[in-house]
Amino acid sequence: MFVSLLDNKERVGGLLLLVFALAYLRAAWNLPLDPSASDEMLTPRTLPMGLASAMIFFSLLQLLARRGVEAEARISETVRDFQWSPMLLLIAMMAVYAQLFSVLGFAPSSFLFLFLGFLILGERRILFSVMVAAGLVLFLWVMLTQVFGLYLDSGDLFRVILGVAS
Repeated sequence: MFVSLLDNKERVGGLLLLVFALAYLRAAWNLPLDPSASDEMLTPRTLPMGLASAMIFFSLLQLLARRGVEAEARISETVRDFQWSPMLLLIAMMAVYAQLFSVLGFAPSSFLFLFLGFLILGERRILFSVMVAAGLVLFLWVMLTQVFGLYLDSGDLFRVILGVAS
């Protein structure tokens, strides 16, 4: 019975969502509160706790829903034809991107991530990939720095080349 429960993709999805929601609720509960705003109705915990509660409700609904046996989609049948190598390469690229971000900075590391991601996903028009990746990075840089006023690290390599102390 337990094995058949874990082979149902909808129930496994609900179980994973429940685990994530419980971890998210725990993290939301640990958010610091401003002592001067302790009697306020809306705090930094309000939205995260509401989202976590909604996720818990819907994941429990997904787990406890009764469906006919013939309508259940099996994970083993669903994942049989997946293309695993591009997914694993993209996950590895995300880990490399996280490491390169502090070295290269936002723009070069994001450009490399997007460009190589396009190649991994099968895009063979190099100029098109370069233009889309560069355009998206430029758009994100403008939005994050100029519109929202966020600081994006220029990277250690940039500081070494310019001789700027960090």
